[in-house]
Amino acid sequence: MLKSLNFTASITDSQEAAYRIMLTRSQLSSDLSLLALLDAEVVTRWIAERRHIITYPVTNHTIYNISTNQPVVNFASAPSETYTTKEPEIVMLEVFEDFCPTVLKLLNLIPEEEVCEWKLRIHEPLSTWINGSVALVGDACHTSLSHMSQGGARSVEDGSVLGVVLANLPDASPDAINKALRVYEKIRKQRAEMLVELAAASARNLHLGEGKAKEERDRIFREFREKGGKAPVPDKWADAEVQKMVYGIDCVKLHESNSRICIILCAPND
Repeated sequence: MLKSLNFTASITDSQEAAYRIMLTRSQLSSDLSLLALLDAEVVTRWIAERRHIITYPVTNHTIYNISTNQPVVNFASAPSETYTTKEPEIVMLEVFEDFCPTVLKLLNLIPEEEVCEWKLRIHEPLSTWINGSVALVGDACHTSLSHMSQGGARSVEDGSVLGVVLANLPDASPDAINKALRVYEKIRKQRAEMLVELAAASARNLHLGEGKAKEERDRIFREFREKGGKAPVPDKWADAEVQKMVYGIDCVKLHESNSRICIILCAPND
C-alpha cells in the first residue's frame, strides 16, 4: 500500500532487543518463592543500566510471563536483517548475570530450545493509514516498542472503531467506504501515535546509564514507592495518570459518539 502511495516507512534500530518467555506452573513448582510470584496479583520490574525485566502472571495464574530488554549484541546492524535469533541459554544468562537470585532462578528454568531474542526497531508515524478502500490496522500502522504492553490492545481498539464506522455506511460504494475509513483514521491516529511515543519515553527513562539523569530518575522511583504509588513515575506503564488515560475509557462508546460526528463532517462531498 505504501509503495502505491509512493511513501517510505522509516525504520531505525533502537539498539535494543528482548527475550520473551513464558514459564508454566509445573516449571515453577519446585520453588515456593517462584510459585508465590505466579500466584500474586503483582507485576514486577527489575531495572539496571540499559536493561530491565518485567514479569507477571497470565492465563488465570497458570503461566508466568517474562519480557526482558537489553542492548543489541547478537544481530546484524542493518534494519533489513532478521527480527529474531535463537541463542544458547548461556548467552542470555550472561546478559543478566548481575541481577538478583530470583531473576537468575527464573532464567535458568527456560529450556535451551526456547531462548529466542527479538530485535526492537522504531517505526516513524505514517502520513496516512488509508488508500481507497484499504486501511491499515494494528502493528501495520502503529507498531511500537513494548514498554506500554499496548500492541494487542491498540489493535483491538482499531477493530472496534472500524466496526462502528462501517456499521454507519449509507451504502457499500468505494466512496462511502473510503469516507468511513478516513473517519477511522481521524479517530484513531492521534491516540495510537501518542501511545507509541509513551512507550519510547519509558524506554529512555528505564535505560539510563550512570549520571545525574539516572540519579534523578531513581529519586522519583523512591518517592513513588514511599507514597504508595500515588506520585509520578518514570515508568509510564505504572503511572496512575497514564493508566487512567490508557485503560479508563470506554472505547466503543467514545468512538460511536465521535464517529457519528466525523461522518457528518465528512459527508457528502468531503
